[in-house]
Amino acid sequence: MPANRRHPPNRQLAWERLQRGWSYEELCERIRAAMNAAAETDTGLTANTVRRWETGERWPDPRYRKHLVTIFGKPASELGLLTPDELAMRPVAEVVNEIRRLLNMIAAEGIDRSTFLRGLFGVGVLAPLLNEGGDRLPALLDGRRGVDAESAEAFARVVDQQAALYWTSPATEIFEASMAHTRLGMSLLRTAPAGPVKQTVAEAAARSALLSGRAAFFDLDEPVTAARLFQTALSATKECGDHPLAATVLAHAAFVPGFAGHRSAAMGLLDAAFAHAWHGVGPLTRAWLHCVASEIAARCGEPKECMRHIDRADRTVEGTGDDPHWLDFFERARLDGFAGYSALTAGNHAEAAHRLRLALEHLGPNGGKQRSVLLADLAAAKAPADVDQAADHLRQAVEALEDTWYVVGHDRVRRTLGALPRGAATEALGERLVELDRTKRPELIP
Repeated sequence: MPANRRHPPNRQLAWERLQRGWSYEELCERIRAAMNAAAETDTGLTANTVRRWETGERWPDPRYRKHLVTIFGKPASELGLLTPDELAMRPVAEVVNEIRRLLNMIAAEGIDRSTFLRGLFGVGVLAPLLNEGGDRLPALLDGRRGVDAESAEAFARVVDQQAALYWTSPATEIFEASMAHTRLGMSLLRTAPAGPVKQTVAEAAARSALLSGRAAFFDLDEPVTAARLFQTALSATKECGDHPLAATVLAHAAFVPGFAGHRSAAMGLLDAAFAHAWHGVGPLTRAWLHCVASEIAARCGEPKECMRHIDRADRTVEGTGDDPHWLDFFERARLDGFAGYSALTAGNHAEAAHRLRLALEHLGPNGGKQRSVLLADLAAAKAPADVDQAADHLRQAVEALEDTWYVVGHDRVRRTLGALPRGAATEALGERLVELDRTKRPELIP
């Protein structure tokens, strides 16, 4: 530990601040406001003080700790504000409440004895067993030992394989497989030893939950399920301290309210994503964040704002830095696709058609699902000048859906088709689209 660091870094406090998109100064201002409301004297709290709490250079005084608990709406134990001795002396009520929660899970979800015992161990109830004999806990857990480095790596490899299969597998099947793996990952995370093993499991579990959420939202049209999974992924990123992954999860979570037109909720999540991005993300990741912001702005009727984000994405994508290996859902062609949609929203049909053609020409091997979206947008861009050409692009989009089903693509084709003049060609496409919706749209299986 560096000489100027008296305590371990407080990742929990830092993560809660970043999840809300607050800077050091913003949190400082909130504490000052709470102190003023309580008629307490401001003793010179600064943004640098908050930074030093998070780096471990200082420990928050009790007068600040009580306000932090209120501001974040979380107990001190979840904000990293308790010393090891204080954690050991937590109120019995906390443990009792956790046991009650686990018992309710047994009744509602039918969790097995092993999972229940792991939960008890997580709140410290079974800790004395370790002192009485190191072999007793594994025996209680049906003979299974805690996750080791080899198991953690094996779990992570399966996540990579499922992510690769996402682009070509039936949506319901990949969702079920990924969801089962997500549950396993969160179970492993509860018992993984602190250190590299826990970080490996947490990172992989977060990516698994992210993949499950993407399938639920973009392929199965289940936004409520997706939102829960994105929250699960977010909680795992806190355990591994992966800022690019946290930013990516938050941006995915923003799609849920953004697609529903709830701008404030969506932009709040994106603010948090960009706050994480300050801690180091590669050029593709940052460009993708701006693309997400552009699509949400477009859906919320803000064409100038969406074009502003596309401009930033165009500048950012040429930057230097490393992006994570799991960023397989974004590439330069996808940026052109987002740009085309934004230009379309802004009424610039020529620019939209240009960027969409570029996207179609350079779409990578994982672009099957996106092809129907791009063709539908290209049809919308051509419609004002050439209805027949627009209908032809829609025909190609329907064929792309027949080859690779994608709920977002289907909805985009249907919306564009509804804006075209009625005729024999469009009516035939409408009939094919209805049949596709009947035979291809999968249903979420709990």
